[in-house]
Amino acid sequence: MPESSSRTASYGSVNAILPLLEYLESEGFDLKAILDRAGIPQSALEDTKTRFPKRRFLALWQIASEATDDPAIALRVSTMAKANTLGIIGYLASASESGRNAFELVKGLTPLLWENVECDLESDGEVAFLRCRWGSSSQASRFTTEYAIGLAVTMSRAFGSSRDDPLEARFSYPAPAYAEEYERILRIPVRFDAGEDGVLLPISMMDSLNPSADAALRQVLERYAADQLAKIPTGARFSQRIRACIRSALPLGSLTADTVAAQFSMSNRTLRRRLRDEATSYQEILDDVRAELARHYLTKEKRGIDEVAFLLGFSDQSAFTKAFRRWTGKTPADFVRN
Repeated sequence: MPESSSRTASYGSVNAILPLLEYLESEGFDLKAILDRAGIPQSALEDTKTRFPKRRFLALWQIASEATDDPAIALRVSTMAKANTLGIIGYLASASESGRNAFELVKGLTPLLWENVECDLESDGEVAFLRCRWGSSSQASRFTTEYAIGLAVTMSRAFGSSRDDPLEARFSYPAPAYAEEYERILRIPVRFDAGEDGVLLPISMMDSLNPSADAALRQVLERYAADQLAKIPTGARFSQRIRACIRSALPLGSLTADTVAAQFSMSNRTLRRRLRDEATSYQEILDDVRAELARHYLTKEKRGIDEVAFLLGFSDQSAFTKAFRRWTGKTPADFVRN
């Protein structure tokens, strides 16, 4: 990190702006001059692990918008983004079996790309809403919001069914002067003053199989991403980082609070204290991750109950069945039948 990592600032990865830089370069702009104005040395692009205060990235978007005379540049760039320009987040999504699986994997890893961004997926009947929230310590600019929503639309098309399309993009703020550009660029209906930011998607699009899915590669990438999240200095919630670590390590063998604490170079006692400060516990996070993975293994990967119990670290099937009933109110067998 090129400057003091004071956690009063919110940080982002160079990967977050690579699509913008590729676009500017393809349009013939002087990339070095634009980066210099934003306070980002061009040499930093040689290492995509480099992180900068997000205020510099926001300055870069503003400067790029002025240079191109395009107020909708963030929307435009988002539709041109490719998974491989988004670093480990993009590669992990590409290896996932479906849009839903990709979201479940990367939602806890967003600090690798942007800090103070939280996403959740809410299903209701035949539709799902992918919601983005911005942390209180860093109010999102319009560029950041447009770029995030645009990426959600672009990536859902990349990993979803070709028969479906996102249903609507929602923005919490009033329509800007260039509002007509939103629908033209995103190619879906847009609603302003929606009270929230996100994308409405058909369930069929979220659950359609990704033809380029690779379970073995996905597992390797998930482990690598969790390791990176444990190492970077970040203001992201500690519980979010612990969740990513647990989710990636569970299928690899036995997992204890001691081993997770060691990955973060701290004691078990410190780990539990920091989680308590965030009103949660190691066991609560472990149970939540186990419940999520259990549903996935049983219904999506069609694994047997014995195998799922083993993958989730239970001593035997009866212990898993007891826990699963506590999570869902059903036995694993009843859950699969339903």
